[in-house]
Amino acid sequence: MIFLLAAVAVVGVVIASRVSSKPAASHQAEQTAGEGVVASDPTTQRAPSPIADATVSAPTQSLPEQKRSNPTSEPKPKVEPQVALELVPTQKPKEPLRDPVAREALARVGADPAAEAYWLGAIFDASLPENEREDLMEDLNEDGLSDRKNPGPQDLPLIMNRLVLIEEILPFADDFMVTHLGEAYKDLVNLANITQGGGAPVR
Repeated sequence: MIFLLAAVAVVGVVIASRVSSKPAASHQAEQTAGEGVVASDPTTQRAPSPIADATVSAPTQSLPEQKRSNPTSEPKPKVEPQVALELVPTQKPKEPLRDPVAREALARVGADPAAEAYWLGAIFDASLPENEREDLMEDLNEDGLSDRKNPGPQDLPLIMNRLVLIEEILPFADDFMVTHLGEAYKDLVNLANITQGGGAPVR
C-alpha cells in the first residue's frame, strides 16, 4: 500500500513538472519565433550606405593614366598668305600760284615784249617758290605753241625767239636758273627740228 502511494506521488510530481515547463518552453519558442520574424523583415533592415558601397566596389588597382597630347606635336592650321594691299600714294595737291600773271605771260614770251619783260622779272624773283620758277622756265617748250608735241612750221619763229632769249639771259642766271633754262633750251632745239620734218618724237 505504502509502495503504491509512493509511486502515485512520483507520477504526480513528474506530470506537474511537465505541465509547468510547457508554458515556459512555449513562451520561449514564441519569443524566438518573433525575433526571427523581425530579423527577416526587410523593412527593418538598414539600407546600405552608397559611400560604403562605392568604397567597396572601387577597384584597388589604380587606372592607367591617360596619355596627354603634346600641343607642339599637333599639326598647325595652314595659314593662307595674305595679299598685301598696294598702297597708292596720294598726290599732294599743288599749292596755288603765287604769281599767276607770270604764268599767263609765259604763253606770249617771244611774241610780246611786255609779257616777256614780266616773265623775266618772275624767273629772277627768288621770293617765288622754286617749283613755280622751275615751271616758268621749263614750260617754254609747251605754252604758246600750236602743238607742244608736234609743232608746225608756223611755230618756228616763236621757237627761235625763245632760243635767242635764253642765250641772252644765261650769263646773268644763277645755278638754279641755268639748270632749268638749259632743259628748256634743249627741248626747244628739238621742236625747231620737228617743224622742219626732223627731231625726236616728244613723249
